[in-house]
Amino acid sequence: MKQATIADQPVKRTYPNGLTLVHERMPHRASIAMGVWLRAGSRDEPGEAAGATHFLEHMLFKGTQTRNAYEISASLESLGGHLDAFTAREHVCYYGRALEEHLPQALDVLADVIAHSTLPDDEVTREKEVVREEIYSYEDSPEEKVHDVLSAALWGEDPLGRPILGTEASVAAFTPEALRTFYRERYHPGNLVVAVTGSFDAAWLEEAVGRSLAAARGADLALSTARGPLAPQAVYEAKDVNQLHLALARPGLPQDAPERYRMAVLATIVGGGMSSRLFQTLREQRGLAYSVYASTDSYRDTGMVSIALGVKPERGAEALDALRAELSRFLADGPTVDELDSGKAQMRGSLLLGEESVSNHMYHVALDELSYGRYISLESHLAEVAAVTREQIVDLARRYFAPEGWTLAAVGPAKAEKDVLAGAAALAQ
Repeated sequence: MKQATIADQPVKRTYPNGLTLVHERMPHRASIAMGVWLRAGSRDEPGEAAGATHFLEHMLFKGTQTRNAYEISASLESLGGHLDAFTAREHVCYYGRALEEHLPQALDVLADVIAHSTLPDDEVTREKEVVREEIYSYEDSPEEKVHDVLSAALWGEDPLGRPILGTEASVAAFTPEALRTFYRERYHPGNLVVAVTGSFDAAWLEEAVGRSLAAARGADLALSTARGPLAPQAVYEAKDVNQLHLALARPGLPQDAPERYRMAVLATIVGGGMSSRLFQTLREQRGLAYSVYASTDSYRDTGMVSIALGVKPERGAEALDALRAELSRFLADGPTVDELDSGKAQMRGSLLLGEESVSNHMYHVALDELSYGRYISLESHLAEVAAVTREQIVDLARRYFAPEGWTLAAVGPAKAEKDVLAGAAALAQ
C-alpha cells in the first residue's frame, strides 16, 4: 500500500502568536477530523489545583459569549457530526468529526469553546456534582481503580501519581474565579496545536485558523518534570468485589527514547493480545486469569511499563507466582521466532489499519507534533518496527521485564489481602 494514495504529506505552520497548525489532506475522503490540543495535561497542575485540567475540559462546553451549552452540543451533532474532548497526563484534546462541507462549522465551534468560554458560576456548581459522580464511577470500577492505586504507589507525590480527575475534596474546593484564572493562563495560542485531516482547501484552512485563534500568545507554561519513582512496594485496597484486580508497574521509556519501537514490540509479545505469552500461559494453559495484558505509557521525561490481571481472589498469590515464573522463563529463553514475527506483524497491522481512519490521521499528526515537534511518516514507523531484532528484545526484556523490582497494586476482597501481599514480596525485591 502506498501512503501517497491515501493522504498528502502533512504541512506545519506556526503563526506569529505561537499557534501551531498541522494539517494533512486526504483528498478522497468525504469527512474531516479536527482537534485543538492543549500542550499541558493533568501532571502540569499545581497540587492545589488537582483535577482542574479535567474539570475545565468539561466546563469549556458549558457556554461561550455567543453560545449556550445546548448550542455547543448541537453544533455538529445536528449536522451528523460529533464533538467531544478528553484529558490526558500531558495534553487535552477537543475534537470534532464532520463532513467536509461542514469544516467551517467545526472550526467555528472549536475555536469558540477554546477562546471564548465564560465558565458561568452556576455551571461550575452544577459540574462539580457531575465530576463527583464520575469520580464515584471510577471508585466503583475496580479494574479502573487499580490503575490509580498503582500510579500513586509508583510515583508517590509526583503529579504522575495523582488521578486525572482529581479527588472529591480538590474538585469541591474549586472556585469560579480560580478556574477562570487557570483557563486564561493555559488556553492561549502559544500553548495550542490545531490538527486537521481530511478533505479541505489548505489555503482557506490556514487563513481561517489564524483568524479564528488570533489572540495574543500568552505566557509560556512551566511543564512538570518527574521526581522519580518510589522504591518498589505492594499496596492492597480492600473492596466488596468478587474479583481480584492486580496491576504491576515499573518506570519505562520516555516518548523520544530510541528504543521505543522495540518496547512496543516487546510489550506486544509479552502481553499484547490473545496470542501473547502471558495470555497463553496464565489464562489458556493454567486458567489463572480472566484477563491479562502488558502495556506501556510514555511521557516527556519518563514512562511506565505495566502488567494487569483479573483473577479469582483465592488464586491471587498463585497467579503472581506464575507471572514471576513466566517472566523468568522469558528472560532465560527469549522470544521464539514465531513470537517475534507475530509481535512485529501485529504492530505493522495496527499502523496500517489506523491509516484507514481520518481521526487516526489527526491523532498521528497532532501527537507527533506534541511529542517530537515534527511529523514521523508511516513508512518510518514501519521501518523501525521491521528492524527490531531478537537480541534487542532480549536486552530490553532484561531491563524492563525482569521478575523483580515491580510495584504492585491490588483491589479486591479483604480475605485475599494477606496471601496477595505475601505473593507480591518476591516481585518487589
